[in-house]
Amino acid sequence: MIDLLVVGSGIIGSWVALVAARRGLVTAVCDQSADPRDGITGRNSGVLHAGLYYEPDSRKARHCIRGRTLAVEFARDRNVPFEICGKLIVTGRHAEPDRNQEAETRLLALRDNAVACGATGLELIRDPGGTYPHVLGALALHSKNSGVIDVPAYHAAVRLAAEEAGAIFLLGRECRALQSGRAELLSIREQEGGVEAIECSAIVNAAGLQADVVAGLAGLRGYEVRPNRGEYYRLRRSLPYRKLVYPLPAASSTALGVHYTFHMNGDAYAGPNSVWADHKADYRITMERRVFFESLEQILDSYTEEDLEPGYSGLRPRLFLEGAPVREFVIEEQPARVLHLLGIESPGLTASPALAEEVVERLFPGG
Repeated sequence: MIDLLVVGSGIIGSWVALVAARRGLVTAVCDQSADPRDGITGRNSGVLHAGLYYEPDSRKARHCIRGRTLAVEFARDRNVPFEICGKLIVTGRHAEPDRNQEAETRLLALRDNAVACGATGLELIRDPGGTYPHVLGALALHSKNSGVIDVPAYHAAVRLAAEEAGAIFLLGRECRALQSGRAELLSIREQEGGVEAIECSAIVNAAGLQADVVAGLAGLRGYEVRPNRGEYYRLRRSLPYRKLVYPLPAASSTALGVHYTFHMNGDAYAGPNSVWADHKADYRITMERRVFFESLEQILDSYTEEDLEPGYSGLRPRLFLEGAPVREFVIEEQPARVLHLLGIESPGLTASPALAEEVVERLFPGG
């Protein structure tokens, strides 16, 4: 019998496996995909968030700040490429004086919220375009602790560290039945589809977009994960400095708005937008380039529409409970010693090591 079975081998599941294995727990991870780059993790923007946007003392806020610290420590120890480049959140282009004032008021409220969340390294910059050419708006909030990380390298390093600590990854196996102390896995590598049973002390459901399906196998009802697509357009050139540039987020959405970002290889992007996907493998790009450009030109004046070309898209696991949206990370236990991680969207990449700490401690306290 094993101590812990983790369902899902994305960055969350891999971190759970690493934390558990380092505690000496016999740990296995299963995933229906044979390729660990599939799913949410493989299409992540790679931003390391600093804990600005969330409800103070929420699970998102606490784990974002703690998780960023742990992620940076891990990246340095394992030589994973990353950069704490900082992020500008700008009031943007506004023609009317009253809209400028309203934007500044909202930006100051965001700063106050970030401080309440425990975020540090915050600075207000008046006329940010004077310091950072092409940035638009009268005021910007500079988050010095925000950054980017090479997600494929990070994910691979976490998985390798988990394996070195003794965790076993069972890829190409779909969880088909789940109850306290037992799970049944269907091998989808073979035409025959052989089923194997695993006896285990505890189970963690970290299945991302499929977490509601896995929760249903355990009898947890009412939760639904709806795929929300974020599309990116690649920019033909990058800014002359390495800095993330974001608009003020809309109050009615958990999406942060079309912004300027870059990957560690130097590629620059505008995105993501927020549109509902037709299904959980719907990675199309459907929004017109013109719409993306109209959003980008509200925060930067250095691009033309012709500078944008289709890039890639990812999916957010938007969580609903009995039809109502849930904005917080959810960890539910059903049945005993089976924990379900639901709605782990942004800042899930940043928060993943801290979430793993909470999950393993809940199942194996004082280990």
